[in-house]
Amino acid sequence: MGEVVGWMGALSAAHDGWINLLPGVPEEEVEPPSRGVFSALFGTAQPPVTMCTWMPAGGGRGGAGEQTVGILHPRGRHVAAQLAELGVAVPSSWRVGQDHARRGLIVHPLPDASLHEVLDWTLRAGAALAVVPLTGMWQARVFLPKPASTS
Repeated sequence: MGEVVGWMGALSAAHDGWINLLPGVPEEEVEPPSRGVFSALFGTAQPPVTMCTWMPAGGGRGGAGEQTVGILHPRGRHVAAQLAELGVAVPSSWRVGQDHARRGLIVHPLPDASLHEVLDWTLRAGAALAVVPLTGMWQARVFLPKPASTS
């Protein structure tokens, strides 16, 4: 976890980049996606695991002024309330920016929230929202800022 927090610090200093966090799934839980009639007509079904994304303040479109945690999940509507029922409530001082069945949950931690606190909550929320067993291991994919072009 320390290495990921280190990358979060580096991206925060650069005000750019992002980190995708992907949970480990036991091999026996991995199945090829099936295409049912409903999903063929109305779009693909959500995968049974979550993907969490963290972005620093100033990252993303329009240079948002606050850090952002996004969670794509298979749990449908009103996931912030579901997280509270699962014992992983969004901290009351954080702002929920979006809670959508298809586009996921987006929360904005307070600027003074520690990176360790933000990462810990993100991993706990991501694990709670998965609908298949997880291994407890997570993979972090760090997307670094693009270097400034020189003319």
